Formats: sequence, C-alpha cells, structure tokens
Amino acid sequence: MRLFVGVEIPGDIAAELYPLARGIKGLDAQAPENMHITLKFIGNVDPGLAAEIDQVLSDVRFEPFDLQVQGLNVFASSRKIRIFWAGVKDQPIMRKLAARVESALLTLEECPDMDMRKFTPHITLGRNRDAARATIEQTVADHADLSSRVFTIDRFCLYESHSTQDGPEFRVIAAYDGSEDPAQKLVPMDDFAMEGME
Repeated sequence: MRLFVGVEIPGDIAAELYPLARGIKGLDAQAPENMHITLKFIGNVDPGLAAEIDQVLSDVRFEPFDLQVQGLNVFASSRKIRIFWAGVKDQPIMRKLAARVESALLTLEECPDMDMRKFTPHITLGRNRDAARATIEQTVADHADLSSRVFTIDRFCLYESHSTQDGPEFRVIAAYDGSEDPAQKLVPMDDFAMEGME
C-alpha cells in the first residue's frame, strides 16, 4: 500500500486548472479527480501499519481554514523541469496542519519511511515527459496572475496511490475533520484494512 496525506481540491477548480497542463505537448496532465495538496507523503506500508497511521491521524486537531489557488510554478533541476504545479496563497493554518500530521506520524513505533523534505504546498498539474522547457516557462509567465475563488478546507484525507497504465490514481480511504468524534471518519479503517489483505 502506497499512502500519503493530503487535502482535496474542489472539482470546479480542478476542472479549471486541468487545461493549463493538458495544452502543453509532452506533459502528462494530472486528471482533475486526482488533484490535491499533499501534506505528507508516507510511501509503501503494510495494512497493519496503515491501521496505526489511521489511528494517529484521527487524533490530529485543526480548525477549518480558507484557501485560494494563486500562480503557477515548477519543480526543476538544471537539466529538466520535472513537475508543473499551481501554488496556493500562503496559509499558516495549513502549514500547522502539515506539521501536526508529520508529528503524529513520527510518534509511531514503526515509523514509516516518509519524505522529510520541507513542506511546499502545491497542486501538481502535470509531470514532464519531454515538454520543452521554454513552453512550460512561458505558460507560467502567461498565468502569473492566476487565482481561484476562495474555498474552505474542513477535512484532510489519507489517500492510497495506485499505478495504472494511464498513470497514478489516488483514492481517499479515510477522512478526518479534526473533531473529537471518531465517527466523523469517511471510511472505517477496519473495513479498509480487510480490503487490503484480500
């Protein structure tokens, strides 16, 4: 099981972002239904550890917060642009949430081999196969004033990533609204753990 923690992007905003990457030849565009902001990439774990991850995430508390997409950017090396992405207006509450998620995961006795890079909130729009650097950079420049409507984040999710012939697919397997009531989870993790072992 390949897991990560993230927050969802409203469908209408994802649909508006999709053509930006879809229009660049040589870029593998992220499907709108897969768009999200990763709070913490966890990696491959067995179902038993997934159940423990679910438990510690259930204890993470946060207040709902507003978010807004703002601008485009890339992750790149000196040789190649790797990821084309949309940024978000800085939101300290989201940074605190990401830190709390990381801290919760680090309390696990069998801590997963997580990505420990600095949190950079972004929405991946496309992965570069062989697109021209100049074309991507021009798209970033042309949409420097890009912004979305303001939307509210009132939950975060545990996702499972599946590899397919058409690229990765991400499925929400549990959701947490930061309340004290564990019944608020979208999917009971016991049921999910059973699925993972079938």
